[in-house]
Amino acid sequence: MKILMLVNPNAGQKKGTATAIQAAIIFENSGIKPEIKYSQKPGEMIQLSQNALHESWDGIIAVGGDGTLFEIINGMMQGDESLPIPLGIIPVGTGNSFSRELKLKSLEDTVQRIISGNTIKVDLGKCEFPGGLFYFINLLGFGFVADVANKANDFKSLGALSYVIGVLIITAKLSSYHLELEIDGQKYERDNCFVEICNSTKTGGDMLMAPMAKIDDGLLDVIILNKINRRRLLAAFPKIFKGTHLELPEAEALKAKKIVARPEIPKILTPDGEFKGQTPITVTVLPQKIKIFA
Repeated sequence: MKILMLVNPNAGQKKGTATAIQAAIIFENSGIKPEIKYSQKPGEMIQLSQNALHESWDGIIAVGGDGTLFEIINGMMQGDESLPIPLGIIPVGTGNSFSRELKLKSLEDTVQRIISGNTIKVDLGKCEFPGGLFYFINLLGFGFVADVANKANDFKSLGALSYVIGVLIITAKLSSYHLELEIDGQKYERDNCFVEICNSTKTGGDMLMAPMAKIDDGLLDVIILNKINRRRLLAAFPKIFKGTHLELPEAEALKAKKIVARPEIPKILTPDGEFKGQTPITVTVLPQKIKIFA
């Protein structure tokens, strides 16, 4: 079994390298000697994974957080859209939202899943925006949620708590905007606060943004929060950890294969915890596009 580990050494408060070395020892104890490549700067994972699709690997392993996973998936899609090589995940980052969806446990458990060779097929989202496109595996948001993610980056050393701090700070600047949506051809107009387009259930670690989402059902869950005042938003915030925020009258949850979003003013996008592009956007699901070791 030929394994390539692509490592973000700065992930998880610079724990990426140590985690990769520990994982390599577990692989080697099973008779597998992985090759390890480290990224030296943001965006380098895209090139490394793109090149890897033209080589004879049995698996590519992402060692890092959600952002590392985002870069590797986009690089793989640029290398060969048929995605012939399975992807494994060894989580090291701040939120690790998608890896939590896979219910990964210890490092030993995670590596043994890869060694077993068992894979599942998982949906991807494709987002087209003015001047470009990208793919995402976890979720894509804009509006309040993107502003929170941006602010949370200032407190990244605090782990998942950084998202809570981001919510508290951005709530002070809360505002809504007019939004035109098309969900599988059905048109909607809203006075909107945020939209999250979800492939999996979680965001910001263990927050259940889309509790009914499934990673392999060929659908994306569209979570919409419409105009809400600061007091109600803060009171409702704890509900997101149980997924009961969708009981709010201001919240909506829809399922879709294609979403077109046109806010009245351009909004920055946050796919899988990264920042790339802005609205308007067209998002489509790629059913069971990628094989994941699980």
